[in-house]
Amino acid sequence: MLSIDAIDMDLLITAMEISDTFEAQWWLDPSTGQVEMTSEDAGNSLPAWDLDDHGAVPIPPDDPQRGYRDMRDFIATLDDEQARATLHHAIEGKRPYRRFKDAVYHYPKIRDDWYAFHQKRMRQHAITWLVAEELVDPAEAQEAMAQA
Repeated sequence: MLSIDAIDMDLLITAMEISDTFEAQWWLDPSTGQVEMTSEDAGNSLPAWDLDDHGAVPIPPDDPQRGYRDMRDFIATLDDEQARATLHHAIEGKRPYRRFKDAVYHYPKIRDDWYAFHQKRMRQHAITWLVAEELVDPAEAQEAMAQA
């Protein structure tokens, strides 16, 4: 099993967030914790099928429903009623992520709080995935989530 410290969590989170944005696949090497991207256009050291044959684990894209729940949960933490109403309205229509991002920029302090909240949640999601894939020790994962 890997130690969570051996994994570049920022890169893992980025891979989860953008993996369905490009025609690429992100992988985690379970022996080193290294995160790699493969695509037809990139000059990769190993093609995707070689990574799979060597035991690399494909990193899934983040679940859009989970992202929506994170925005909703964040909005519920806000004391500013006007900001809460504005952000709630933003996620109720089409393109909720884009509208939320546009709306949150009108509130600099709340925007900073959102990014901190979002980073913490994504770290928790990434650690949960690592545990589900049996790549890290559940006790270490629990401790890492408590510190997040």
